[in-house]
Amino acid sequence: MRIRQFSRHSIVYKEGESEDAVYVLLSGIARLVFLNRKGERNLLEVLGPGDVIQIPSLLPDIHHKLTCEAFTDCKIGLINPTALVEGVVGIPFRDFSEALNLTVGRWWALLERHSNFLSQTVREKIMLALLDLGRKFGQRDDHGIIIDLGLSGKDIADLVESSRPKVSECLKQLVAEGVLKRDHRRFIIDPAKIQTSLRS
Repeated sequence: MRIRQFSRHSIVYKEGESEDAVYVLLSGIARLVFLNRKGERNLLEVLGPGDVIQIPSLLPDIHHKLTCEAFTDCKIGLINPTALVEGVVGIPFRDFSEALNLTVGRWWALLERHSNFLSQTVREKIMLALLDLGRKFGQRDDHGIIIDLGLSGKDIADLVESSRPKVSECLKQLVAEGVLKRDHRRFIIDPAKIQTSLRS
């Protein structure tokens, strides 16, 4: 595995410019963004340590419009797909790739189709980002899941690519609805309430 460092807000990879490697996030926070047919950016996921963020290299016949951006300084491990599959799974990469194309390949097409019809509000982006942060960095207690990363309102605005005033307004609404609590730069979320709010 080769190790690369990416500074805050730099591009980790995008289609056509990524190396032929599987990217594993070793430290830091990154975001996975999909560019739809209108050129609009949709936040798909907030990534944390341990996340594999270059799956398309395992699906060489699948085209995608994904971009991974370092939200904080990140350390990324790059490993050759063939070495990963044959070393860990123990089967020839070609066989693995064909099986993956038959199973996962169609989900990439579904993801692209969904993103082209998706128009996330700032509120939805914030809730999705908080769910991801909670899942990857949170600590559960009696009050919910605590996200203690020292993130400010401006950091959240940068993460979801919106204005700080709009994000502040949305965060206040979420606090008023009991979906979110704030303790200085700590966020305490209720995942069940967020999921209910996203479905409504």
